[in-house]
Amino acid sequence: MSNKLATNWVLASASKHRRKQLELAGCEVLCLAADIDESPIDGETPKKRASRLAMSKALKVRETYPDRLIIGSDQVAHLDSKLLRKPGNHEDALNQLCRSAGQSVFFETALAVVFGSHQLTELITTEIEFWPFDRTQADHYLKLEQPYDAAGSFYSEAMGQWLIKRHQSEDPSAIVGLPMLALNRCLRQLGINPLDQ
Repeated sequence: MSNKLATNWVLASASKHRRKQLELAGCEVLCLAADIDESPIDGETPKKRASRLAMSKALKVRETYPDRLIIGSDQVAHLDSKLLRKPGNHEDALNQLCRSAGQSVFFETALAVVFGSHQLTELITTEIEFWPFDRTQADHYLKLEQPYDAAGSFYSEAMGQWLIKRHQSEDPSAIVGLPMLALNRCLRQLGINPLDQ
């Protein structure tokens, strides 16, 4: 007997973290990165940016899989109204992470679920308050974990936990990249319970 749920969903993302979240919840999903324009729009708030990108990803993937349930997600981090991007390299990650030391960083994680004519969205805000740390400590952490593909330059579910003083969110899973409680709400609005056979 399989220990996986029978799902026919598509995750509009190449994120290994989001895929793992679904796998840990027993879901087997097809993952397809959505090729969309992620350029910022002048005056767009982090919340609106995250929501726009999550829906854009889901709608783009629906073009390839029109009959399947599509899950899109995007996360935007900001500190003092300035976006924190995926650093891509060690030096940028180090500079970005050091700015976060002793500060509160907000992560806006948007979810979009597209199925047939239904388009559902949710947005979860997570506040991460970091412990004070110095450049040497940040450098040591980054060399160990190399979170260069993460908004905010750290992984909350791994060694990055040692950086966190306080984590506040209505959906603890959102900080990883895919808000699972929000996904469950959206599925139930569509009359879907993954535990039904």
